[in-house]
Amino acid sequence: MAPARRQAPPVRDPPLRFPGRSRPPRQPCGSSRRPSGTMRRLLLLLAWLALLPPERAAAEARLVFGSSDGVAEFPFELHNNHINVRGRIGDSDSLWIVLDSGASGASVSASRAKSLGLAIQGGGTAQGAGGSVESGRVPNATIRLPGLELVGQDLSSIPLDGVALQTGRPMDVIVGHALLDRAVVEIDYAARKLRVFDPSRPRPDSPSGHAAPASVTLPLAFHQGLPYVKATVELPGRAPIEGQFVLDTGAATAFSLAAEFVQDHHALDAVPRTIRTRMGGVGGMVENRVGRIDRLRLGALTIEKPVTVFRLPSPGRISAPGTAGNIGAEILRRFRVTFDYPRHRVTFEPNAAFTEPYEADMSGLVTQVLPDSTRALEVMWTQDGSPAAEAGIAAGDVIEAVDGHPVAEPHSSGDALRRPWLPRVARRPLCETPRCASRAGLARRVRIQRAAR
Repeated sequence: MAPARRQAPPVRDPPLRFPGRSRPPRQPCGSSRRPSGTMRRLLLLLAWLALLPPERAAAEARLVFGSSDGVAEFPFELHNNHINVRGRIGDSDSLWIVLDSGASGASVSASRAKSLGLAIQGGGTAQGAGGSVESGRVPNATIRLPGLELVGQDLSSIPLDGVALQTGRPMDVIVGHALLDRAVVEIDYAARKLRVFDPSRPRPDSPSGHAAPASVTLPLAFHQGLPYVKATVELPGRAPIEGQFVLDTGAATAFSLAAEFVQDHHALDAVPRTIRTRMGGVGGMVENRVGRIDRLRLGALTIEKPVTVFRLPSPGRISAPGTAGNIGAEILRRFRVTFDYPRHRVTFEPNAAFTEPYEADMSGLVTQVLPDSTRALEVMWTQDGSPAAEAGIAAGDVIEAVDGHPVAEPHSSGDALRRPWLPRVARRPLCETPRCASRAGLARRVRIQRAAR
């Protein structure tokens, strides 16, 4: 996406690029309390793993189904809106594999590749949200998922440990275009199930191959190996603007507008209230603004008042040059989404979450799990004027407990970033004044270990 390319000789799969995956702090724009247990934090993190366009197809890579009917069905966990599946590389122990439609290939954590004894070849760079990082290549790997295998797949080796600290869960393997291009993939967010179909066969649950009556099917265009749809943006007081947006299951946010779009259409001038955010991902930290647009239209579907990241100029990208932005998993999770790359189409079938309001964490904190702990969070940054800042919390502090309970339970399926105080204190509507919660209100609920200052 950005002009820099891998400096090693071309390989079967493209070198990784990270067009804008980053993690916003927990402060923007809530509208009303979400149901308990469905906290959706605004985390872009690595999830914008859109990569360089494939320079050469992985000719040897192939998808092998374990059943004769060419169907694989298996559960996934939705963690920070990321689709996490248990799988393996070769004969390894169980790993966490993330399905990311914003990834134009497949990748493996550099530290995980080393611990598994995988041979890492070559040397190159990957462009992240804040700059470049070193990358390598693991050739001819086999990714094993329940009921299917991706055989002969080259993997890019990239540093993901920092992202794992932010999410509270390992990101061992990330797979996107390498799988999606070889199958029809149905993501049932409500049921937490993935169904993968051989594209040459009729869908077993739909012999005619047609979608359900309530669904909307849109054509897909591909830029740099990633799936784009046409959509219309409605800014407050402005005429509708059409653009192309990448569908990114790896972006935990709802909606993001590319820096070029923000500049060309003076989008920030149209939005009455935005909040400054700092997003940390591969390559460093970048600053953006977060607010709301009036609506986003996807064919016959209307998305009302989505929380929107307005990208500011930075080295990273969230979509291909000339495109408008990124539709992330906070929108996609409200549907059953079927990617049909072979037929260049995508189908959206609304689920029960479709009418839920779009909201975000208002605490003003950017944190990561302590490297030696799953029960404490280190504060990386606080937004000026936020509840966290008013409570006196600052970078370097460690949050140990909330209402007398550890911030993460030791056996909580790796969810080391659960924040039970947010629905009551920090998850608020986007305020017209910076004082969304009192200093005493937040400090009463958070026990912190002060950093030396």
